[in-house]
Amino acid sequence: MASFNADLLDDLARQRVVLFLGAGVSSSATTRAGGRIKGWERFLIDACDAVEQGLSTQVRQLIEAKDFLLASELLQQALGEVWERMIIEEFGQMADPSELHDATISLDQRIILTTNFDKLIEVSWEAKLGNDTHLPRVVSSLDAGHFSILKDHRGKYLVKIHGTVDNPNNIVFSRSDYIRLAFGNPTYTAFLEVLLLSYTFVFIGFSMDDPAIVSLMEMYALRYPKSRPHYILSPKGRPDNILEINRRLRKLLAIQYEPDASHSHLPPLLRDLAEQMRQKRREIFAAGLSSMAEKSEMSSGEVVEQPDASLPNGGNIEE
Repeated sequence: MASFNADLLDDLARQRVVLFLGAGVSSSATTRAGGRIKGWERFLIDACDAVEQGLSTQVRQLIEAKDFLLASELLQQALGEVWERMIIEEFGQMADPSELHDATISLDQRIILTTNFDKLIEVSWEAKLGNDTHLPRVVSSLDAGHFSILKDHRGKYLVKIHGTVDNPNNIVFSRSDYIRLAFGNPTYTAFLEVLLLSYTFVFIGFSMDDPAIVSLMEMYALRYPKSRPHYILSPKGRPDNILEINRRLRKLLAIQYEPDASHSHLPPLLRDLAEQMRQKRREIFAAGLSSMAEKSEMSSGEVVEQPDASLPNGGNIEE
């Protein structure tokens, strides 16, 4: 059994964790056509086949340099409506949720954030609702009203911060999209900063290539140097200097797992984390009952057992 940070387990038990899902989660699922939903880089490389040779060469050079935003901007500008159709065709594919999707949902958190455009997370979440009576609310365009998510301790939310395939016009993909909907949107940055201060983030299937998210993490670490860290699931073997940059500049600690091409060790690690979270939740619930019983005995000599309102579902544990 893996060893996890005690503060992280406590936050998970109290649903004070935001699960931040990247493209690696989507690509873990097999589509109905038998393939995988492409990541940002693969999608752009394949899109180069739809433009003339000179532009294709230019864009491929940008992709090789990891300047995905500018590469996307040039392709979007050249392809027009074809670009939108390509996005719908790729990210609108149907797929059965993967083991990684199921393991992620088993962590039983209230808020999931993602930069993914596809529909796989909501499909998986709806299939694993357990005793919940309402579907998670999907938010794909942030405005000031969505700060109410912080106060709604009963509802569950999937926040698709870069848009959804259902509305390609509001997808954040190219440089101009980032300026319009991310970097240039004060609600976007304020919402994420408040979440970073209020919750512990756990990044799953996320490579830290996204400039908007990396910038926010670094500004957060600079402004709040004494705040608690966040976590990223990462295969072993990453260079120590990169891990140190994540710790020092982004307050981001790595939870490492054994590497292989399919990341097969990641779902079992998440299930282990979920089981330890459930055990911690039981301990908190039992401690709450004991404390209430002691107070009741001191005041009236009678023991009155009530659930801990600070825990999900009043402390009821779903196995």
